[in-house]
This record gives sequence, C-alpha cells and structure tokens, in this order.
Amino acid sequence: MSDVSIGRPARRFLHICYCCSDDTEVATFFVEGLKMRSAMRTTDEYSPGAILGIDHDVRSVANFVYDRRGPRISPAIEVQGWYDPAPVGEPSRDPFEAGIKALGFAVPSADEAIERLTAMGCTVVADGSSPFDARHATLVDPRQVTLEVVEDATLGADDTQMHHLRVTVGNLDEALEFYDMLGFDVVERGHVTDSRFVGHRSDDGDGEIDGDFARLRLPDEPFELRLIQWNSPAGHGRHYAEPYHAGIYRAAVGVDDTRASYERLSADGAVFDRPPAEVELSGTPVPDLWITFISDPNGIPFEFVQRPRAAFK
Repeated sequence: MSDVSIGRPARRFLHICYCCSDDTEVATFFVEGLKMRSAMRTTDEYSPGAILGIDHDVRSVANFVYDRRGPRISPAIEVQGWYDPAPVGEPSRDPFEAGIKALGFAVPSADEAIERLTAMGCTVVADGSSPFDARHATLVDPRQVTLEVVEDATLGADDTQMHHLRVTVGNLDEALEFYDMLGFDVVERGHVTDSRFVGHRSDDGDGEIDGDFARLRLPDEPFELRLIQWNSPAGHGRHYAEPYHAGIYRAAVGVDDTRASYERLSADGAVFDRPPAEVELSGTPVPDLWITFISDPNGIPFEFVQRPRAAFK
C-alpha cells in the first residue's frame, strides 16, 4: 500500500447522509423526482449507536439510493431514517450558516427536472446561473432540505447524476488544509459577488455580496465539494451536532485501509471523533466494514469507509 493512500487516504465519495423520519418516503422521492434507484436497505432493528457517538442502542434504517450508473460508479444518498431517537431540529436554510448547505445533481434538462420536483412539493428559490454553472436552480424539498440542479445537455434523458455538495465554511484556507489532508485536490478557486443562486438577495434586491470559493475533487470521480466562505455578510455558526439532526448531516469517503489511515493521520496531529470500529450493514450484500469519523473545522463529519479501489472495478 502506498504512502499516499494512507496519508491522503480518501479516493472517492461513497455516500451523503440525508437524515429523516421516513426513509422509504424520501427514497421514493429521489427515485421518482430525480430518476435515481434504491439499491439496498439495512435491516430495521436496534443496534449500538456508539459508532455515531450515541451511548445507547438506536433504531435507524439506511436506504441507499444511487444514480443510473450504479453502486460501482455513483456515490449514494444514504437516506437514514431515524425512528428511535426521532430526528431533531430543522434543516438549515441559512446559506451563511456553516455546514452542509445543498446536495447537487446534474440533469439533462433543468426545466423538466424543476417541473417534476415542484409537482412533488419542492419550492424553487433560485433559477438562473451560478459562479459554477451556466444553468443552475436551487430548490427546497418537502422536508426543507436544499437541493440544486445543474443542466448538462450531454446526459441521456434518464441519466441524472450525483454532482456536488455545497458547504459553507468559516475560514476557507483553514478548511482547505483539512481537505488536503483527506486527499482532496483543488480544481478552482474564485470570488463570489452574487448570492442569488443560493436564494439570497441583498436589501436592494440585486444579490450583491462578497465571498470566496473553492471547488474540490477526489482522484477517482468527478463529484465535487464546493466550499464557500462568506465575507459580507459574514458566515457564522457551526454544522449540526446531533447525528440524527434532520437534513444532510455527514459524508462518507472510501479509503484503502481505515485503521492504517487513522494511525498515520493521528500521528501527524489529526484529531478523530472516535477510533475505528468494524460495522455490519445487516440486510445488505456489503461485507463488514472498518469505519471511523473525523470532523472538518466547521463540525461536518466525514466517515472513512474501508472500500479499496478493487471494489469498484
């Protein structure tokens, strides 16, 4: 195993965790609204909550939804239904509050996607362009989670793809040091002067604002992490503290060796949320996995999941 695969271990996104009170309902929403497919669901039973920092057994179901490329290529939405304890709080719709702000999808036609999603109860908060995309729309789903669609005319009619995760950070340079340690590379850095693409308008209605962004990617796939530091108005706050907070809570990345990466990064000064543990995804064909968690400077948990590159061939 190479030194790079241990020291900058993340190779690809595996899943984005969407916490909710009904995993079947939310999975159906993504299947019908964004033409994804539900591939597997864990067994509905109580299990230890320790790996998530919970000191008692919990009842939670993970329903994994992929785009049409399937599990060997597409990252998943891990629709996590929380039944005991029930989800707490409301998804943050404040674009300036630190944390995960939106999950983005590439679609062949933004107009068609918007029509489908609004018919299913979504609300459009922005439709136009963004600093990143020529055609970009931001919507709020029926559970108040923010979704974004980016038009890509090269896609086939049913070929919606997982595209990006938008994150607000308090300090962009500090965040980039953390993500470089994980294995992310910077694709682009730039300046934000218009916030209308996130649904915000200044007092005079023109969306004028000041911010800085960075687009990041992992080496094995194009799914992007989009970091924004808002300067005026200034960003504030931290990401959700509870693992069962409603909304998009955490992200998982694939690594070659969870325990070796934990030891190496810890020796270099990284502080993990908890030591590695072996976890069973009961009811799925996935073998037992070694995982651990580490949080970025804004409190966003990233899960290391031991899934070597050979698993994606």
